[in-house]
Amino acid sequence: TFVVGREQQKVFAHRCVLACRCQAFQGMLGQGLAGSEDTAGSVPPQGPFILGNVQPEVFLAVIEFLYTNSVTLNSHIALEVLTSSVEYGLQDLCKLCIKFIKDTLSVEQVCEALQVSVTPVGSQRVKNNL
Repeated sequence: TFVVGREQQKVFAHRCVLACRCQAFQGMLGQGLAGSEDTAGSVPPQGPFILGNVQPEVFLAVIEFLYTNSVTLNSHIALEVLTSSVEYGLQDLCKLCIKFIKDTLSVEQVCEALQVSVTPVGSQRVKNNL
């Protein structure tokens, strides 16, 4: 269970799917095991995991990608999903976001896209692909 955004929306997902598809989630979901003995019966904590700085729609897009290897984007969330994809190390999602942004970039979005491209998290990867 994740509690996402200011709205504190609950998002449910399967730990095994997230951990298999994303190294960042594997680390997050396995934190409870770091100090314990590695036994076959050990179960990582159930959560909830609080993600207050991510919009629910953005997080749901990341979850959609992890489950389906595709994503439904719109111009309101594409840049934030791109930022999350870089943060979580999801290169294939990053490529899908960049393609969507290239195909739909408008004058109104240029400044926001430029700002995302110069942020410290993954800025070089984003700038190289835009």
